[in-house]
Amino acid sequence: MGKQKAPLYAKAGINDYWILDVNQRQVYVFREPSLKGYNLEFILQEDATLSLIAFPEIEVQISQLFP
Repeated sequence: MGKQKAPLYAKAGINDYWILDVNQRQVYVFREPSLKGYNLEFILQEDATLSLIAFPEIEVQISQLFP
């Protein structure tokens, strides 16, 4: 997932890149960009909470991202 766009976004310095997998109800999170891609990648399940790097005080319930 995201293997084509992620390196481009990382090179551009995008700090927080998310991909929503609506079929599995998961969010793929890419962080810590470098010239070779993202150094940190993880998957969050529907019951998790995610904070934005730019606004750490804002929490997003993963379950609210899906219909």
